[in-house]
Amino acid sequence: MWNNITSCSLWRLSPSFMSSRIQTLTPLFIRHCKDFCKNRQTIWTLRNSLCQVLKKTVPTLTCNMFPHCFVSNKARYGQYKKTFPVLDGSIPSVCEHVFEENLRNSEACIQRYSELLCKVSKGGGESAILRHTQRNKKLLVRERLRMLLDDETFLELSPFAGFDLPYGDVPAAGCLTGIGKICGVWCVFMANDATVKGGTIYPISVKKQLRAQQIAIQNRLLSIYLVDSGGAFLPLQAELFPDQSHGGRVFYNEAIMSAMKIPQVAVVCGSCTAGGAYVPTMAEETVIVDKIGSMFLAGPPLVKAATGEDISPEDLGGASMHSKVSGCVDHFASSEKEAYECVRNIILTLNYELPPEETLEYDDPLYSAEELLGLAPRGYSYTLHIKLAEDHTNRLKAQASMMAAVACAAVPKITLVIGGCYGNESYAMCGRSFDPNFLFLWPNARVALVDSRHISTFPQARDDDCTGDDSELKHLKEKLDEENSAFHSSARLWDDGIILPQNSRKVIAQCLTIMKQQKYQIASLQHYPVIRL
Repeated sequence: MWNNITSCSLWRLSPSFMSSRIQTLTPLFIRHCKDFCKNRQTIWTLRNSLCQVLKKTVPTLTCNMFPHCFVSNKARYGQYKKTFPVLDGSIPSVCEHVFEENLRNSEACIQRYSELLCKVSKGGGESAILRHTQRNKKLLVRERLRMLLDDETFLELSPFAGFDLPYGDVPAAGCLTGIGKICGVWCVFMANDATVKGGTIYPISVKKQLRAQQIAIQNRLLSIYLVDSGGAFLPLQAELFPDQSHGGRVFYNEAIMSAMKIPQVAVVCGSCTAGGAYVPTMAEETVIVDKIGSMFLAGPPLVKAATGEDISPEDLGGASMHSKVSGCVDHFASSEKEAYECVRNIILTLNYELPPEETLEYDDPLYSAEELLGLAPRGYSYTLHIKLAEDHTNRLKAQASMMAAVACAAVPKITLVIGGCYGNESYAMCGRSFDPNFLFLWPNARVALVDSRHISTFPQARDDDCTGDDSELKHLKEKLDEENSAFHSSARLWDDGIILPQNSRKVIAQCLTIMKQQKYQIASLQHYPVIRL
């Protein structure tokens, strides 16, 4: 039959015959076109001819029955060339009170944001800072980053992680993570803050570092580790050590990233004790700072307790020993300044071919970014109309389809929560469990299973012979109110940080630029990690 079709006998068939045989011939035609027609022009010609026959025989049939590979770019563009209309930015007079309520709520949220950010920036407090800088002769973590990164703003991730946790406050989770440029190359950095409990690793510290590594893997970003840590917090060792997402995952990720040829550079600018000593040892290149950098599995106090031997940190695992004897490091630096200059030189030698700097022309927003403060919803009862005409028919199936599409979409995904994010909304709109490249919140955002204001409408689960009272419901609503705030979410690293509404355009543009860099990375054909011998 295929020979008859390709010899053009198809086009001499009568309309009545075509009408009766259309369901048989069409799949056959499509399948054989894929298998035998190598020339796109031939496929296109055959397709057009068949369409003409179909129009004459069965007027209700259209070209939509054919796969997209048979549709030209021009035809495909013609279907979607309508642009989204420009929305009228004026606030209707009937909604002005909503705008004012939202604005007052945003100002209160931003006030709290500023107070917490000021508190977090002080790290472990005044006494810890004095001990770190004067007695230990070390730079503060933000001073280190200023010496390492290019002279431009960087994107800090999750600054509120560790706030008001059950085991206490751990400012910024005891480490700074973010993305900044070094010699023009976007890099993920992970830097311990030794003013916070001496750089001790808490469960939230591990989670924050793992998230930074995940971002590096997902976006193929070079990674920098500034290590200054006293090791794990032993009272919480059960939440730090044995499980899949605990401390050992950091080293697993290092090996995977090395095999993926994602460069990793470490600076030993303080103590690296116990498991923390593997971070610089598994990196591609490691710099150690003389007199202040040290690496050992067990420090001098443990050696004294186990063997009775008195030994100094320098003799046990200092810069000279690891540079001359063990071979665990690659570069010896006499000062921190020299160490960060060494890192910048290492970045310059990497196999990155970045495009030349280009000045992009773009249109400014039609309206002031400050107006976003009045559009940031206080709650569902204070939400302005944003042109969504929602159809509740088949809602469950539609949401399931949306979740499947979001989960399997092979494109970069950035999520910004601007209001309430309750239950299934977190899934359909690419919340943390759906693995977005970046996820940020506005200070007014709410993240929870249910809206606490509607909790009284939900049936309470209790034994048949038990009657609940108002005090139980009040306590539950208070608990949910506390747990669904943006700051509660960010403290537990359910997001990549809280950003101000007026900074949204800047942060999203930065993320898009960061994700674009991987296009210019030259990948190696090797698929094994660096192993020190």
